[in-house]
Amino acid sequence: MTDAPDPRQTPKSTSVDEKGEADGWSSPLGYSREMDPGGQTRLVVSVPHDALMRVHLDLIKMVAEPLGFLYRQVVHRTNPRPEGSPPRDFVALELKAVDVVEAVRAHTALLHHDARCELWIRGAMGEQLVLDKDGVLYCYPDDPSWEDVLLGHGVPAGLEETIMDRDYARHWFHAENDAVEQSLIRTLRLVEVPPRR
Repeated sequence: MTDAPDPRQTPKSTSVDEKGEADGWSSPLGYSREMDPGGQTRLVVSVPHDALMRVHLDLIKMVAEPLGFLYRQVVHRTNPRPEGSPPRDFVALELKAVDVVEAVRAHTALLHHDARCELWIRGAMGEQLVLDKDGVLYCYPDDPSWEDVLLGHGVPAGLEETIMDRDYARHWFHAENDAVEQSLIRTLRLVEVPPRR
């Protein structure tokens, strides 16, 4: 019997083969520009999971106050919703960047290492930073200020592939993060709202 993995050590998702075994692929370091399905320009950012928190926190610091914060529970670990069900969204508005940075840092085991959730942060100028359930970052709009942060972390332009381009992926869900999720909701006084369609 193997020990359960440390919830602060796994990536949100891991590339695997058709049998579910790790295939040796790891998230590359890089970013690229693209247009999202709604026609907005954005940067797609991939970093190895051990650097994800550091890069994410510095990108949050670029978002203009006050911040809007949306925690999206994509998967309920203990009570999975039927296929196709909407996620649960929890929000807070008018937050200070320092409070958001501290909350994200304190809840990194959940936000950066568990695939149950996504995190959306919106700034006063309409800019937006998204961390998806696979550990990929999206920066809206495509702006040089984001790139300055990325280059400062050694994240180069030019990204050929992310975890979402892999044929198979294993998603990590940690029981220990059930309590961390509730702590995040309490810490930022998040309120559940109807999911966006």
